[in-house]
Amino acid sequence: MPPRLRPHLRPSKPSWQSTIISIRWSSTSAKAHEPLRILFCGADAFSIPSLHALHNLHKRRPDKIASIDVVCKPDARVGRGLKQIQEVPIKSHAAALSLPLHQLPTFTRWTPPTPPNLIITVSFGLLVPSRLLSAATYGGLNLHPSLLPDLRGPAPLQHALLKRRRSTGVSLQTMHPTEFDRGVVLARSGRVGIPADARWQGLLETLAPLGAEVLVRGLEEGVFVPPLVGLGAEDVDGGELAHAPKITPENRRVLWGVWGAEEVVLRDRVLGRLWVGSLEGRTGRAVFAGPWRVVEGEVGGVEAGRAVLVPGVGGVGEEVGFGTADGKVVVPAGITIDGGKKGQGGRVVIEMLKGKR
Repeated sequence: MPPRLRPHLRPSKPSWQSTIISIRWSSTSAKAHEPLRILFCGADAFSIPSLHALHNLHKRRPDKIASIDVVCKPDARVGRGLKQIQEVPIKSHAAALSLPLHQLPTFTRWTPPTPPNLIITVSFGLLVPSRLLSAATYGGLNLHPSLLPDLRGPAPLQHALLKRRRSTGVSLQTMHPTEFDRGVVLARSGRVGIPADARWQGLLETLAPLGAEVLVRGLEEGVFVPPLVGLGAEDVDGGELAHAPKITPENRRVLWGVWGAEEVVLRDRVLGRLWVGSLEGRTGRAVFAGPWRVVEGEVGGVEAGRAVLVPGVGGVGEEVGFGTADGKVVVPAGITIDGGKKGQGGRVVIEMLKGKR
């Protein structure tokens, strides 16, 4: 039995359909091409609807798609002692669709057993070498979850939220032989509104089936067939063109002297597990569990980063709050200090603060 897709990831019934304004194409009529032998490179939940949509097109239109081979990275060892094996999410879907699967840590010295004439990457993470792209008649296509050229890079969903974009979308571009997200943009979806309380995982689930539709429509229209016609850049909704670099632990490190209360709440919602190198009077890194709340009422004007006691929710008990750069106070749901019990750091800081009274 094939793995079940959650309803919002099923390409056949996209939940985002009512939000699409249009799909913008570089060409106005379908171009003829030979049946495609596709090498599909994918990984996570964003790539899964695209693989299913391509497989459906392959079954429906063998004159369009002759074959599909799937490439993903090897399974990874995770957990304590690296004893657990974590499969790449797309692996089981390729197996369920009876598609040839190749798990590669690198493309070095690897040649596809079925010579592809089109390579497609969706949330893959490895750069396809120029020797493979040049050998494929139609080169390569990449599906990217932003309205390129805005938010180029490996983390466009997180950065769309961190930069408070009001909308985003999906782009279909050619693959550049030496750089990520520097190809010719051949198609874009219309703008999809971003809710004020959105998380990047929810944004991914909205854009994944939309991306599948853009990809399949692009193949049906033959936008990859030369001569290629690229789309111009669009106005950025809510800011200037920005890069979307990889999220690192430093993005989660709280900058008390820079971040206001709203930024702390946003970073927790988008990235989670915020941390600082040490707390006042304590050595060792402190990790915060969300959600954070902004204290309402009389508390305010506290020095940025200073820990203070504030009334608990509903006035019950006391909690630890921290001053922010805009003079407000924010309270995490929990604190864990390195070397201590999980979630018990708040009690330690409360005792410390009471000892100063």
